[in-house]
Amino acid sequence: MATMARTNTGLAYPDRFYAAASYAGFGGSPNSANKDVASKFSNEVALILYALYQQATVGPCNVPKPSPWSPVEQGKWKSWQQLGNMVSAEAMRLFVKILEEEDPGWYSRTSNSVESVRDVQMNHYSNGEPIIENGNSFAETKTISAENGSLMEAQDKDIVIEGLGPVVVYDQWVSPPIKGQRPKARYEHGAAVVQDKMYIYGGNHNGRYLSDLNVLDLRSWTWSKVEATIESKSEESPSPVNIAPCAGHSLV
Repeated sequence: MATMARTNTGLAYPDRFYAAASYAGFGGSPNSANKDVASKFSNEVALILYALYQQATVGPCNVPKPSPWSPVEQGKWKSWQQLGNMVSAEAMRLFVKILEEEDPGWYSRTSNSVESVRDVQMNHYSNGEPIIENGNSFAETKTISAENGSLMEAQDKDIVIEGLGPVVVYDQWVSPPIKGQRPKARYEHGAAVVQDKMYIYGGNHNGRYLSDLNVLDLRSWTWSKVEATIESKSEESPSPVNIAPCAGHSLV
């Protein structure tokens, strides 16, 4: 039985490639495309993007070599020719990768004009076979069950979706909504992630070693402090004893 779900995650291939190509200036008339690409990128990058776009949309270069009186066309032909028999799917991914290196914020600026909420048909009886489009194979979108019973979609193996909610800001560092009293700034501390908690112990703060144990709950983003003790090996005083201040990483 097939069901319909709505998702607002990023575009999957090949749609992501076509959005990137349109943003870079490809997809229109040849003359306008040449001007758009040349105005946004250096000559070297523009040639690489042109070659990858041709490889992805047309295939390997089989056109005759242009006249030597046309150095621009010769450069484009040579750049395309060097890609050999690269498959279309790989050319698409390289195109997007290079665009992101040259213009990291391209997706944020173009996502306003791209319908990010798409109808996705999820067939629970699918065998997971790849989708064949224009002779190229793309991995099928896989559906995974979330803890609350809802459905999430992992469209691109390059994107890992974790956390408490959907991603609404791209191409920027953001701080999670931390709660609780944060531990003192330090270095030479010990740190470990166990299941859904991160433990920070000891370390050097302003030249003095600490002996505190702090825990960050990675689900609720809440800091808490716990008592750090070790079992006593002495028969006379079997009660736990506190750990002396030290460089936390020395305990590992």
